[in-house]
Parts: sequence; structure tokens; C-alpha cells
Amino acid sequence: MDQVKFGTELISRLMDHLSSQLDGCVGVGLSVWPDGRLMRAVGRAAELDQLQLDGADGPLVVASRDERQTVGQVGGVDVVAVPGSWGNGGPVVLTVYLDHAPRGEDLKAIEEIEPLVATAASVVEFCAGEVLRADQMVRMVQHRRYIEQAKGLVMGARPCAPGEAFELLVRASQHANVKLRDVATALVLVVGGALEDSAEETVEPPRVAFDAARRLWDGLRK
Repeated sequence: MDQVKFGTELISRLMDHLSSQLDGCVGVGLSVWPDGRLMRAVGRAAELDQLQLDGADGPLVVASRDERQTVGQVGGVDVVAVPGSWGNGGPVVLTVYLDHAPRGEDLKAIEEIEPLVATAASVVEFCAGEVLRADQMVRMVQHRRYIEQAKGLVMGARPCAPGEAFELLVRASQHANVKLRDVATALVLVVGGALEDSAEETVEPPRVAFDAARRLWDGLRK
């Protein structure tokens, strides 16, 4: 289909752009889960993604399983693995490989591009009749909206740039070992009491996410 061809080309351009924007980037990969199918790879990503798939371990595997941003090393190379949730069909995971430990500017650049890559990938899969269904695409958009709302709350409580607000949410999710989308949703509920334009089928986050959100909010107000 023409949409699939366009979507694939868009993914390639976005990943090439991300690679060019990051100093010391040695590879960028995009895989579809739960089957771990590699959709696109730049540089050493194909080799390093496959290494984790073969060993059933590493940041890529953890990010796909727990649906939370994961940082680590693979074969001596630093990696940031960022999942974009597609609902019950499993996430798409963007892996970015660097020759240094990820810095704030690296995470900011990844944050800006990852939603576009994940959305383009979802369109490709949907048009190809693969993993995605229309309702899963809607949920993915909802999850991203909640994350943006949570970032806005963090920025309001502690004047900071969007990238720093996102980092604080990521740290809270990693510390509590809970999905980023759950911490973000819980924070919106804790502070605002309701979700904007929420769908009836929205699932309430687990208690641990609410605990993490409250700790984050209490810390921001000190």
C-alpha cells in the first residue's frame, strides 16, 4: 500500500535525522513487539538489537516487557531503549546507541523524535493489517496526551524545560519500576482529579504508580 511505503520512508528519515542530531550516536533501531521484529536499523543497531533478542536480556527486552524507558549497556555500548505503547498488541521500542553515557541533551533529542517514529510505525502496521487495531492506536495517542499533561504539571510546579520535566517523570517511573504512562496518568489524577478527554475504557494505574506520583509531586512542591 502507498501508506505503508510512505510510512516506512518517514520512519527511515526520522531515524536518520535522530542519528545525525546525536553526537557519538553509533546506531538507532526500531522493533515491534511482542515478537521482537526489527522494523528498521541504522548503524550498529541491527547487530546490537539482535544480541539482546538472542540473549532475551538487555535494555531493549526490559523496555518491551515493562514498557518503560531503560538505560544500560550492550556489548560495551551505551543504549537508551524507549517504548511507545500500542496497548495489548505490545509496544514498539526505539533503541539509541551511543559511545557515551546518555546526557540530558541526548534524552531531549530522543524525546522529541520518538513519538513521531512510534506514530509512523503504528500507521505502517495498521495499514499492513498487522499488530495494530484502530482502538489500540487511539489508546497510544491517549497515553501520550497524559504524558504531556503530566509534563505540564511538573513544569508548573518546578519551572523547567520540557526535557527536564520528562526526565523527572522517567526517573520516578524507573525508581518505582512502573510504566512511564502509568506514573504520568497517576500524576494527572493525583493533581487534577480527572483526565482530560479520557475514554471510558481508560484503565486506572496501579497503586504503585499513584505512590510514585505522590512522591514526585510532594518533592516538587518543597
